[in-house]
Amino acid sequence: IQADGLILAGGKSSRMGGHHKGSLTYKDETFTKILVRELKKEVQTVWLSYGREIKEYMNGCRIVRDIYNNSGPIGGIHAGLKVCGSDILLVAACDMPFLKIDLYYYLYEALSREEMWDCFIALAARYDGCVPVIDDRVHPLAAIYRKSAVKVLEEQIRDKNYCLRDALRKLDILYLDVTGESRFMRMLQNINTVQEYKAIEGER
Repeated sequence: IQADGLILAGGKSSRMGGHHKGSLTYKDETFTKILVRELKKEVQTVWLSYGREIKEYMNGCRIVRDIYNNSGPIGGIHAGLKVCGSDILLVAACDMPFLKIDLYYYLYEALSREEMWDCFIALAARYDGCVPVIDDRVHPLAAIYRKSAVKVLEEQIRDKNYCLRDALRKLDILYLDVTGESRFMRMLQNINTVQEYKAIEGER
């Protein structure tokens, strides 16, 4: 895949008692380090996305700051797409330590297949991204986006609407249902709370 990677690491971590989620560890590695390693299996450049405060630096990664302060994940993805050196950006939230590069291969193959079919039937459609879905719940923070999404994201941020799902409705997104695919369901698990973190701490 000709792509850059983006790890969204600028959240407030309020439900984690203020502990930066990217710095939490699983099997003696920080969540961020795990994600960097997975993305680096395919991409040359991995961006760490922050708002005003940079939580940590990591060798081999570049920092991107939000252009619009306090805009949440939509601001991180927007800034990431602006600096991305490729047309495609693989986005990962820093609280998803089970994510593997295999998910992005799966999304990218589905995207390529769908666009090839559209081309075959004389539709010139190119999607703005591919987002996995489990049980009707979209997972836009473990997804693929194209640079073509920037304009819609920026317009919505300027309107002070920071709901990423609202932006997705205005974009041409390929939704990929992975319900029942146990490997992907595990990958898309967020560790948001102290209780969820404690539940995985004993895993080896």
